Amino acid sequence: MNTQSEKKSKISPKAKKTIDIVVTVVEVLIVLVAIIFSAIVIANPTSDEVSSAKIKLMPVLTDSMDGNQPDSFAEGDLVIAKTPDDVFHLKEGQIITFMANIGGIKQPNTHRIVQVIDSDNDGKAESYITKGDNVENNDPDPVNPYNVVAVYSTHLKGVGKAILWMQEPTHFLLVIVLPLGILFIYNVVMFVMMIMGWKVSKAKIAAKEEADINEEEIKRKAIEEYLAKQNAAAETPAEEPATATEEKTEE
Repeated sequence: MNTQSEKKSKISPKAKKTIDIVVTVVEVLIVLVAIIFSAIVIANPTSDEVSSAKIKLMPVLTDSMDGNQPDSFAEGDLVIAKTPDDVFHLKEGQIITFMANIGGIKQPNTHRIVQVIDSDNDGKAESYITKGDNVENNDPDPVNPYNVVAVYSTHLKGVGKAILWMQEPTHFLLVIVLPLGILFIYNVVMFVMMIMGWKVSKAKIAAKEEADINEEEIKRKAIEEYLAKQNAAAETPAEEPATATEEKTEE
C-alpha cells in the first residue's frame, strides 16, 4: 500500500516540466512588470515635476484636454512626450507641456498651441498662446518658449491612473518590492537545494566508488590466497616409494 501511494504521489517528468515552465514565466513577468513600472516612476517621480529624460511619461491629472480632436486625452490617461529639439519653431495645433504659474506655484501644464506670436516676422516664436481642448478660453498667460519642456507624441488611455497609484510608496512596496523579495528568497532556496542535491549526489557516487573498490579488493585478495595455496601445493615434494634393498635390510 505504501509503495503504491508513493508512486502516485510522485510527479511525472512531463508535469514537472510544465511546472518549471509556469514558474519561469511567472518569474519573467514579475521582473518585467517591476522594470517597467520602476522605469515609469523614475521617469516621472511626481505629478508636479517633469523628468529631464528625452522621453517623458506624464499622467493626466485633469480633463482640460478631453476634447474631440484625434490626439485629445482625458484625465487618467498617460501622455508620452519628448524633449523638443527647437522650442522656437513649434507649430499651431501641437500639444506642448510647459511650466505655468498656477496658484503662485510653477507647475507643468499640457495644452494645445492655438496661436504662434512672432513679433519680428522671422519665423522664430516669441511666445505661444495655448488652450485646453475642453476649455472655452485661452490660457491667461502666453507661454515663453524657454518654458516649454516637452512636445506631445502620443498617449495611453487609463494608464495614468495606474502610474499615479503606483507612485504611492505603500503601493509600490506591495506591487514591486514585495514580489521581487519573494522571488529573490525563492531563488536563494532553490539554489541552496540545488547545492545540497549536488553534494548528496557526489557523496553517493563516492560511496558507490568506494564500495566497488572494496569489492574488487576482496576479489583480488581471494584470488591471491587461492593462487598462494596452489603454489604451496605445487612446491610440496611427493613421498618416494621404498626400494627393494631397503626392504631386505629391514628384514
